[in-house]
Amino acid sequence: MVTQWLEKEMRNFAKVILRAFTVALRQKANQPHLTGGQVQEFHKAIQCVCSMTDFYLITQYDSYTDKTISYMQEYLRRFYDTKDVFLRFWASKGAKKAAAEAHKNLLREQSQASISNLTMLEKAKMCQENNLECRELVDDILKEGTHYNFPKMHLISHYAEQILKFRALGQFSTEISECMHKGLKDAYHHSNKVNTTSQIITNHTRDHTFIMKDLTIKAWAEAKETGNLIHHFGKRAQVVPMYLKL
Repeated sequence: MVTQWLEKEMRNFAKVILRAFTVALRQKANQPHLTGGQVQEFHKAIQCVCSMTDFYLITQYDSYTDKTISYMQEYLRRFYDTKDVFLRFWASKGAKKAAAEAHKNLLREQSQASISNLTMLEKAKMCQENNLECRELVDDILKEGTHYNFPKMHLISHYAEQILKFRALGQFSTEISECMHKGLKDAYHHSNKVNTTSQIITNHTRDHTFIMKDLTIKAWAEAKETGNLIHHFGKRAQVVPMYLKL
């Protein structure tokens, strides 16, 4: 299980998410034939994931034309139009609890309705209507107060105009700067998790010092082999001493 998504994990995930998601939807249904509502909802969910994947992949381009930028905007528009299919999964614990309670009460009311005088066809129709009513009730409760109004979801809407102003997005990747966090994270893991600030600084400084010493020794050895220790000033040669603190 991936506990922290980095650029490498995201690139690999984008290659398989659509196929894996489609198979997962089919297994989740766990029935030989899907209902019309399920087919419509699954199609919308697949279209949403497909649009987001296409948008993500096109942002990795090294160069753009007006055509590719229009493709990016179209993929994003499709994603925005279909993303509400996942809105119920952003519901809070309180909303989930309220939805479960409302579903339980509705089932109790439906079970009290008399069906003794109904035919088999009428019973099947009534059962289908009851299931639809339960589903709509739960969806309304889960989606109430839930939204996608957070910075990362809004930021992607500016990608196209940023490309027109500053060119390809790859040059603004944070992957390089995020790699610099690794040393601090490793230092934290080596601490006792109590008053970690001073321990992190000490551990990271020590590691950085040894790395710099290794680079200095390597540079000194290369300079000695190539004879670059002697610098000429006019007609007179002067040996420039190199000092190495061990």
